Amino acid sequence: MKILLSMNGVTGGYGDADILQDVSIQVDDKEIVVIVGPNGAGKSTAMKAVFGLLKIRGGSIIFDDDRITGWAPNRIVQRGICYVPQVDNIFREMSIHENLEMGAFLKKGDLSAAYDRVYELFPDLKERRKTLAGALSGGQRQMVAMGRALMLDPKLLLLDEPTAGLSPRYMEQIFQICRDVRDTGVAILLVEQHAKQALAFADRGYVLAAGQNRHEGTGAHLLADREVAEMFLGG
Repeated sequence: MKILLSMNGVTGGYGDADILQDVSIQVDDKEIVVIVGPNGAGKSTAMKAVFGLLKIRGGSIIFDDDRITGWAPNRIVQRGICYVPQVDNIFREMSIHENLEMGAFLKKGDLSAAYDRVYELFPDLKERRKTLAGALSGGQRQMVAMGRALMLDPKLLLLDEPTAGLSPRYMEQIFQICRDVRDTGVAILLVEQHAKQALAFADRGYVLAAGQNRHEGTGAHLLADREVAEMFLGG
């Protein structure tokens, strides 16, 4: 299995504060990897580091054999990584279809193949493509945000808390969509508060605490680890 993303000993944060302390994370080609841990562990910060949204003072980030440490987000998008933040991730006053069109801002020419690919993954969106995104449920808005990112056909999709605030039904639907996306050849790195459910469907996972690596392994291995369960999964 080819290594797609490799974060090696990254230290960094915002301003003069280093939130991440020597953090290392790896994502292989066509793999789902989840980052879990308590609040304030540095989970979302690690993902933002990959996307060029904070200052890195140590370590390196390699994506598809290119060193992308210090790259600007727009250059990272062009290289094949798309990021879906937890909040403010759609244009509420635009329709579903218009949101997808905005996601394809780097593409030129006919977008029909990109629309077809996204609507095949999200049939609910196709049926309501003229509906304003702001009128959708939380789960449907998350689908729009993911679909918009996928319009650029990335190699790696970054998802920050994709199931936050969703009902159990929508949470399971989002996880299933992640599997479907992975099956199309797109690797996924996601941050999740619903640690047990995320580890149950992910290929591998990392547990962060206080901005440092604490545990890593397959999802099944981490779920079966008594220390991980007691300290990070609520027993």
